[in-house]
Amino acid sequence: SERGPGVPQPQCCRRVRLRRELHGLSVNASAGATARDYFSLFQLEPNFTLDETALERAYHVLLGQFHPDRYAGKSEVEQRVAAQFCADINSGYRILSDEVCRAEYLLQQAGVDLVAAERVGVESTFLITQISLREQLEELDQSDSAGRQSLAEEIEGHYALSRDQFAHTFVADAYLDAARYWQEMCYLSKLLSEPKLRVR
Repeated sequence: SERGPGVPQPQCCRRVRLRRELHGLSVNASAGATARDYFSLFQLEPNFTLDETALERAYHVLLGQFHPDRYAGKSEVEQRVAAQFCADINSGYRILSDEVCRAEYLLQQAGVDLVAAERVGVESTFLITQISLREQLEELDQSDSAGRQSLAEEIEGHYALSRDQFAHTFVADAYLDAARYWQEMCYLSKLLSEPKLRVR
């Protein structure tokens, strides 16, 4: 079937392997790299569906252990390592707590070439849907709160479908299909963030 362009996303770059053991907690991280295992960092199973409460709890525990203020009197090396881990913890939390970023991260961890996937793009049926949604948004009157709410709900419905399809295909190791649904999630998420859809 025909496919169109996807939604490009920035890629990570540097790969610097770090291993640190503090307060009895073993942490493996790869600073600034797509290969770092954020799921292990937060002691979570590497799934698209995750326990958000457990993520939040682990995040605060790790921040408490590696916060630079706790290493104010330590050596310069320890201070640098603690600061780096704080950056990794914050980066990991930002990625895993956001569905679109989490989906992208899982695809990267699975070795999917996202640049190639973006060149393949999405199905023509989705392109038609996204054009229709964009046109509805452009034609929306700023004072039409009911229309704004209705359109937002329609977009959320499409997003939920793409999200669920991503989860299904990723678990089935159908990574190319999963990459396509990830691109749909990217577009729909961006559309939902449009200022015109925000309730005033």
